[in-house]
Amino acid sequence: IQRLGGFLERKYGAADILVNNAGIMADAKGTGMLGVQLQIIRTTMETNVYGPLTLCQVLIPLMRKKNYGRIVNISSGLGQLSEMGGGTPAYRISKTALNALTRTLAAELKGTNILVNSICPGWVKTDMGGPNAVKTLAEGADTAVWLATLPDGGASGGFYRDRKAISW
Repeated sequence: IQRLGGFLERKYGAADILVNNAGIMADAKGTGMLGVQLQIIRTTMETNVYGPLTLCQVLIPLMRKKNYGRIVNISSGLGQLSEMGGGTPAYRISKTALNALTRTLAAELKGTNILVNSICPGWVKTDMGGPNAVKTLAEGADTAVWLATLPDGGASGGFYRDRKAISW
């Protein structure tokens, strides 16, 4: 991540857009909160929360150089507190934490032209979503691309699905 930041600074002098799309669901099917191994939670948090946080810490200073930036965190409806259920606890906790990261960064960057939002892409045909998922890759990426290209003064600190705000 540090090398990426250095490369972007040397080559372009700034960074414009960051889409934090890496994510894992390491929970075994059917695992509940009382059965999940702590190491599974740690591993999931490393990828789904600490990776995006570290990227933001390195790239936001580059965005500040041009007073322009768009950060899109790929979250999940499984991380919505308003609709929280059971199962896949490591994944759920990590996506809820990613949403908190989104809200915190948006608040800290208020008044700048750096916008930070989360999305739930829905059930997408990926390695994680599987072949029975209902959305194509293009459909799953649509809201992320929309948020990454918001005009100046656009929304920040929101959670979206299909280009519509959803509850946290």
